[in-house]
Amino acid sequence: MLARIEQFAGLALVLVALADIFLNVLYARAGIAIMSRPIAHAVRFAFVRLARISGRHHARVLSFCGPAIVVALIVIWVACLVLGMAAMMHPGLGHGIRALIPGAGTDFITAISVAGGEMASVGPGPFSPDTAIYKLLFTVDGFLGISIVGLVITYLMQLYTALQARDELALKVELYSRQTGDAARVVAGLFPDGRFEVGYSLITEMAAELSRVKEAHHLYPVLFYFRFPQPFYELSRFTLVLLDAVALIRTALEDEPAGWLKRSAGLEHLERGGFVLIDTLHHVYLRDDAVGPEAPTPEQSQAWRARFIRGVGVLRAAGLPVRRDVARCADRYVQLRNRWNEPLLRLGWAIGHLPEEIDAALHAPDPAPQGRVPPSTSGAVH
Repeated sequence: MLARIEQFAGLALVLVALADIFLNVLYARAGIAIMSRPIAHAVRFAFVRLARISGRHHARVLSFCGPAIVVALIVIWVACLVLGMAAMMHPGLGHGIRALIPGAGTDFITAISVAGGEMASVGPGPFSPDTAIYKLLFTVDGFLGISIVGLVITYLMQLYTALQARDELALKVELYSRQTGDAARVVAGLFPDGRFEVGYSLITEMAAELSRVKEAHHLYPVLFYFRFPQPFYELSRFTLVLLDAVALIRTALEDEPAGWLKRSAGLEHLERGGFVLIDTLHHVYLRDDAVGPEAPTPEQSQAWRARFIRGVGVLRAAGLPVRRDVARCADRYVQLRNRWNEPLLRLGWAIGHLPEEIDAALHAPDPAPQGRVPPSTSGAVH
C-alpha cells in the first residue's frame, strides 16, 4: 500500500513539473504557470532584500536576479522530474529492477541515482528493468531527459534573443535622448526645426519594437526580472521616456503643423503600446490593473508642470513650433502623465530601481532659472 502511495506521489510530481514546463516553454503565456511564478517571486524577494544590505553594490547584486531565476527554474524542473521518477522506481528496486553490479542498494538514494542516470544517459546502465511496466518507465525517463535538454536549450536561446531586442530598444531611446533620459530631447531630435515627416518613420519603428517587447514579456515572463546595473536598460525607464515624448507631442506642439502627427496611427500605436505593456506587467507581476491615482498630489502636479516647462524650453530651442497657452497645455500634460507615471514607477521599484533612476528628466536640476510655473487653469488641449 505504501509503495503504491509513493508511486502515485511520484507520478503527481512528474505531472506537475511537466505541466509547468509546458506552460512556460510551449504554451508560453504569462501569468498561468504553476510553480514558476512563485519561484520567481521568491528569488526576486531574496535578491531585493540582499540588495538593501549591499550598499553601493545593490545594482550589481540585483543584476544577477534574472539569471538566478532561470537557473532556479531549470534546477527545480529537473529535480522534480528526477524525484518523481525515483519515487515510481523505488518500490521496484531488487525485484522489478535488477542490479547488474553486486552490492547495489535498494534505498531511495539509489532510486534517485537510477532515475537521474537514465534521464541523463539514455543507454545501458548498472540497473536493468525486468517487468514490462518498469521497462516502459525507463523508456519514458530517458525520453524526458532528451526532451527537457532540447526544450531548455531552445527556451534559453529565445529568452536571450528577446532580452537583446529589449536592450536594443532601451539603448536606442537613451541615445535619442542624448543619454539624458529626457523625452523632450527625443522629440527635438526626431523633428529638428519642425520637420515632422523626418521622424515619423522612427516613431512607427519604435512603436513596432515596443509591441515586440510587450509580446516578449508575455511569452517569457522571467524576462521582467533581468535587470542591469545601468538604469537606462530598465523597461520602466524607456517606456516612461516614450510615453512622456507622446505627451509632449500631444500637448506642447502647435496643431497647425503637427496636427497630422497627433492624429497619426504611429503615435497612437506608440502610446497604446505603452499602456498595454504596463497593464500586462502589472497584471502578471504586481497583480493589479495598473490604474493610476484619480488625481495627482499638489506636489506631483507642481513637479510635472516644472518638467513640462523645461521640456517646452528644449523644444523651442530646437526650432519646433510650441504652443503659447502654456498653462492650459501644462494642465493637459499633467492629465496625460497621471495615467502612466505611478504604474511605471511601481514596476521599476519592484525590481529595485529608485524613482530618480526611472525618471531622470523629472529629477534633473534646472540648468538655469526658468521663471515661475504658470498656475493651473481649467480646460484641456486636444
